[in-house]
Amino acid sequence: MVEKNQEKVELPLDHDRIRTILREAYTTCQDVLVVTFDEDIDTFVSKIEPYLKCNRVSTVVPLRLSSRKYPDLLIEVNLQKKKLIARMVVDRMRVHLNRFLTKL
Repeated sequence: MVEKNQEKVELPLDHDRIRTILREAYTTCQDVLVVTFDEDIDTFVSKIEPYLKCNRVSTVVPLRLSSRKYPDLLIEVNLQKKKLIARMVVDRMRVHLNRFLTKL
């Protein structure tokens, strides 16, 4: 049974930093893969808002960033560490892309 006076566990998330790395990831992926994505940068960044508002997410958040050439591109965001990594089928491009993304 949960007590009413029990405090909620919240993580100290740096909302601005997370939004910044998502914006940089979008432009980096666009430059490295030489593609145009199906959605604009603001729509992509806004996908993280429900998780930031919750402020209790401790798992990795997957965000799809698809394009015509790479429809399977998935950006996994670790909210606690403020880091992200790309997942995709093409191994060579994934490794090349993650060299840039891990520096953000």
